[in-house]
Amino acid sequence: MRRWTIDRFITLYGYLVAALFFLAWRFLQLTVRVRHVNQPADFGHVHTVDCAWHDGLMPYFVGGMPYTKRYVWMNHPAWYMKGIHVFLKWVGVRELVLGSSGHGGRRALQALVPLIKQGASTFLNPDGPYGPAHEVKDGVLDLAQQTGAPIVAIRIHCHRAWRAPTWDGKQIPVPGSRISLIYSPPWLIDAGNRESVRKLIKQHLDGHTLP
Repeated sequence: MRRWTIDRFITLYGYLVAALFFLAWRFLQLTVRVRHVNQPADFGHVHTVDCAWHDGLMPYFVGGMPYTKRYVWMNHPAWYMKGIHVFLKWVGVRELVLGSSGHGGRRALQALVPLIKQGASTFLNPDGPYGPAHEVKDGVLDLAQQTGAPIVAIRIHCHRAWRAPTWDGKQIPVPGSRISLIYSPPWLIDAGNRESVRKLIKQHLDGHTLP
């Protein structure tokens, strides 16, 4: 009985948070301008491993979603993330694999491999979920190498945003702002070019000059 009560509370909490998040997301979509720069011509049709710094997650939600192709995501399994799990389903994430660094992340990453091999795409924060900020960890490289899907790095520039006092200085877009998503070329990973692609990802995501 106690377990049922807790599960019900988490479900209700999740849908409430998701509804509030969805309303804020929709409001921002209606009040900001979004541009996509250098998006690969076949981006909407091929599977990719997309990545962006963790601090750009909020503007990415506004500018990059809802999805029009099949995406699967890995997300933190904690109960308090239930609202985000529900929200992601509402904006086009077909399937969630629960896990993150220190919380079954390696197992969750491996669970993504067959899904991406079957044609799904995914989105990761290479410096998430706990940092260090702007450091490309191994996960995004491992996933691309094991699946054969190219990495596309997306630099996110929010022209007006509030910076949250978090480890990553998360950007919260201001109504009336402009969001730019600047895409890298697709990079295929093999054992011989991992470190060079790691550097290319960081260079692209850290860039400050818009094309």
